[in-house]
Amino acid sequence: MSQREIFKLKLSIMKIQYKLGIMSLGLLVFSSCEKHDPIDDNAAIGEYVPNVYWELGSTACKAGESFSFSGKYWTEDGYTPDHSEVWYSEIREQTSTASVKLAGTLLSYTKTVSEVDTVRIAAKKAEFSHEDAVWDGFEYVITGLVPTSSTLSPLKWSPKVWDEITVKRFESYFPDSFDVQFKKEVIGYLQKDSYYSALRKVYCDYYFTNEQVQAVNNEFGVDLPLLPDTIISKPDAKTAAGTYKSDLWYTTTEDSKSAVVGYYYITIAEDGSSVINEISEAETMKDEAGNLVYTGDVTKRAYRRYDSAPWVLCRYDDDQGAIVSTVRAEYIPAFAKLLEVITFDQWIENGKDGYAISFDRKYSLNAQFRVIDNAGNVGIAYDKHTVTIN
Repeated sequence: MSQREIFKLKLSIMKIQYKLGIMSLGLLVFSSCEKHDPIDDNAAIGEYVPNVYWELGSTACKAGESFSFSGKYWTEDGYTPDHSEVWYSEIREQTSTASVKLAGTLLSYTKTVSEVDTVRIAAKKAEFSHEDAVWDGFEYVITGLVPTSSTLSPLKWSPKVWDEITVKRFESYFPDSFDVQFKKEVIGYLQKDSYYSALRKVYCDYYFTNEQVQAVNNEFGVDLPLLPDTIISKPDAKTAAGTYKSDLWYTTTEDSKSAVVGYYYITIAEDGSSVINEISEAETMKDEAGNLVYTGDVTKRAYRRYDSAPWVLCRYDDDQGAIVSTVRAEYIPAFAKLLEVITFDQWIENGKDGYAISFDRKYSLNAQFRVIDNAGNVGIAYDKHTVTIN
């Protein structure tokens, strides 16, 4: 089988769609309903169209330079090719990323938003005269270069400082409300029991002012500690404050009778969640099996609570067989409100490495090869090629 015969076989589907006016009504309806009908409006039913295929010299091209191609085509007897064209649309892909660093390794969270859109619809970018094509014994062959715009250069941005220029670029590059949503999601994680240690680290490491803490205490009726003047007046007040708060946020890690401050039992709420009910030692007793239970309901096992910071519930967890610590439920809204004073850039600050944030923008082209004959019939290569711009 000759190369031309093979090519005819490959294009049989396309020729069924476009070639002859004796198509069945069903095929006519199918062709007319194609979303991206490649037939030119001037192509008449019953006329032949050029048979076309092509390949690229490379699928990557530097912005502002040209990519090469080799096109091959032929027409039926009675039709003469006039010229060929390369069309392409421009596709932009943007990725915005930021990671929380304030909690160290205790909270590994990265927010990523990716956007892909067509910034320019398909349009003719290059035209080549049929006179430049060569007949190789089977079909016409034409080679050429197709230009690209220098404005399609890829962009990578990751700031080392956070200043007015950085803010403007952030607002230009990133989706609206990215920083707001980022903070909301981070604070949401820190309210969960599983991120107890991360919340403790943020509270200790960040320098909350007494005014900020007092405002939260007043709003929620809690009693988070204020910094004494002896700490505030120190040259390294931020470091000293961290140590001071770390000492205040204490828990019991080893079981001992002297550390027991009370007991608790668990009930199940209507939504299926566990509810911790704190009781005193006087509200406990031993059942017949020797288990410690709640006197008000002997079917409820009682477990030990241990000495800890006022906002911490430190208890023995029978399921884990260990002492666990969580922030008391009544303090969670207060901590959440306090965390809101931390700015977006402070959440993502990454020490000497700048900020854990990046923006990438890159472009690609969806390219198509067309051949137009002397009757105005348009043959379009069934295979599109993607060119990555670098």
